[in-house]
Amino acid sequence: AMEIGGKTFDQVREEARAIWNDRLDVIRVEGASETDLVTLYGCLYRLNVYPNAQFENVGTIEKPEYKYASPVSRPVAASTSTQTGARIVSGKMYVNNGFWDTYRTTWPAYSLLYPEIAAELIDGFVDQYRDGGWIARWSSPGYANIMTGTSSDVAFADAYLRGVKLLDPLATYDAAVKNASTPSDNQNVGRKGLTSSIFLGYTLVSQHESVSWATEGFINDFGIGNMAAALAKDPATPESRRERLREESEYYLERARNYVLLFDPAIGFFQSRHADGRFVESPEKYDPTKWFGPYTETNGWNFAYHAPQDPNGLANLYGGRAGLEKKLDVFFSTPETSLGPIHEEVEARDARFGQWGVSNQVSHHVPFMYNAAGAPAKCQKIIRESLQ
Repeated sequence: AMEIGGKTFDQVREEARAIWNDRLDVIRVEGASETDLVTLYGCLYRLNVYPNAQFENVGTIEKPEYKYASPVSRPVAASTSTQTGARIVSGKMYVNNGFWDTYRTTWPAYSLLYPEIAAELIDGFVDQYRDGGWIARWSSPGYANIMTGTSSDVAFADAYLRGVKLLDPLATYDAAVKNASTPSDNQNVGRKGLTSSIFLGYTLVSQHESVSWATEGFINDFGIGNMAAALAKDPATPESRRERLREESEYYLERARNYVLLFDPAIGFFQSRHADGRFVESPEKYDPTKWFGPYTETNGWNFAYHAPQDPNGLANLYGGRAGLEKKLDVFFSTPETSLGPIHEEVEARDARFGQWGVSNQVSHHVPFMYNAAGAPAKCQKIIRESLQ
């Protein structure tokens, strides 16, 4: 009654059309083909379908009161077909986002194209921290034991550093620090392997997908460190927090360099290590084309560049910028022949970009590493081919 009232179907349809046109109008192009327009606006449409609002207005139009049935805290009763048993909480929670898949793509797009909306979306996920103690690693809509990394850390830090006016920047930061510093016995939240990786500097091989857990952690630490430095200078930050923010910035930025601990110079790739420091695979047995194991949804080749936060340091591992360029040349010219069952493997093979898993987030940044190697033309060539 509040949302539709006495409006006709046609009126509701036209209102929806106007709302979508407003969202899609953020980008206008001239001279594009019909195919180009379908691609552009189809992508913008999908960008705006998720995340979803978990909340609703239980007040009035004049005096709205937003509440949600919590998917992240303990239910207060059993649910029936007509009545939720979830705890009812005040706020505007947002849900349904897998940050591992979106932190390089959709979240920067929200910040660039819709900064005010981005601020509300981010605070809606911070509501998960306020309510259930953690931001979901994979919100569906509550906590789920899916994928690696706590990538809301770097996604939200990136938004803050881009100038998005976060509604509660310190709570956003605190949620990220909890992910980075607090072990959880709930497999659905936090970073895995943290009880030892904090001290060793890397995630042990005993943790499934250990290289992914470690390197995603370093990327998120980089975001936390930069956000801490910016918060320490933010006039809105209480004076009592500034010194600790500066210390935490130094700590997390230093920790973000620990990717070097997983680099095995004997094979020229990143691989798992035991607690005593031994690398798991010998040079004779290591196969960078083999999928899974310590790598999430990919292989050692695609993880050979998994330090976008420090491209110069990565290049140094390969003997300098010329070495990094050579490594990339081999990467893009080594055919992917995997016959594995998941769609990411099929797409990596059929796209025919060598070893590059073009369709999967874990590899989105790889062509741009040519820029760090001083060969931007090679990046441009691959990017333009992939866009086609």
